[in-house]
Amino acid sequence: MEISTVSGPTTDAPLASSNDAAFYVYLTLGSLGLMGNAFVCLVMIRYRNVFNSSTNKLIIHQSLVDFLASLVFILGRCLVISPGNVPQNTLGSFYCRLWLSSLPQFGLFITSSYNLVAISIERYYATCQPVKHRNLFSGSRLKMIMAAAWLCGWAPEFHGIFIAQRVGGDCYYIWPSPAAQAVGGLLIFLIELIIPIAVIIFAYTKIILELRKRSRARAEDNNQDARNMLSRANKNVTKTLLVVAVLFGICWTPVSINYLLFNLDISDFVIYKAVLPTVLTIVTVNLCINPIIYCFTYERFQKQAKKMLRGGCRHNVNRVDTTSGSAMQVTNAQHTAQVSISNAPNIAAEP
Repeated sequence: MEISTVSGPTTDAPLASSNDAAFYVYLTLGSLGLMGNAFVCLVMIRYRNVFNSSTNKLIIHQSLVDFLASLVFILGRCLVISPGNVPQNTLGSFYCRLWLSSLPQFGLFITSSYNLVAISIERYYATCQPVKHRNLFSGSRLKMIMAAAWLCGWAPEFHGIFIAQRVGGDCYYIWPSPAAQAVGGLLIFLIELIIPIAVIIFAYTKIILELRKRSRARAEDNNQDARNMLSRANKNVTKTLLVVAVLFGICWTPVSINYLLFNLDISDFVIYKAVLPTVLTIVTVNLCINPIIYCFTYERFQKQAKKMLRGGCRHNVNRVDTTSGSAMQVTNAQHTAQVSISNAPNIAAEP
């Protein structure tokens, strides 16, 4: 497709493009995201009394957002008007500004990212500041946190409505000026990548250091059960959180850098368009792996999923989540081990 020249200070190439191989890759990844996140939601909502902690509620919200993102991603690949055939009317203008500008798609993508940020903050307070955690993550405030993730996800993407325009049967990004494009691209890069990664790394680093500190403090404890329980919890949470941080960075860094370099006029549209299918595929992978990271390595989820698949819907399955802070009956021999886990609220055990 040739890039048309149109009037305006800054003109990008048409937004619409097609590639058969990329289409089927997108369709496959989007379908996996739909099925994986739908299954997570089904299990955790079916056994909602088991998954009643603030962490689990955020995980359900994460899976719901990723499910919607996968659905919109598939629709975005299918509901595309051929280049040069965008109607020359109000409907065509709305198509460019509201759909082909990728507002719904990336709005959900970034909402998913900021929900990951919310999970990392929740885990930080649960581990390092448990008193504040009980106040900050109550039922009503948790809903506000989820709403904030949506606001942070959609607000920066609204710029597409103003710069996406219909010109000669195609949709273009037209910035007011090169300077506005550079500033806008830099702000988007900070909001979509740098800020989430910085918060996630900070939170997870503090969590890991706190767990190691508690483990060392009990190293001289004569109770072997306490040491074993802390060691297992330490290794599990460290592995999980490192995977989350690393994979989030891997999935989002390429597409964010590609868009930044294009807006800073460091790379031209030909390069931007050539690498776009690859980097967009990597972002979509993030929708598929989130259920694996947060749920399929989660022993409690595995147990309930197996029971549901076997049809084991017994009444005693829907018991209250004992890791949300309720008291547990333990024997004297296990008392020291239980106190150790209780002092590392929620995060030291399965959330």
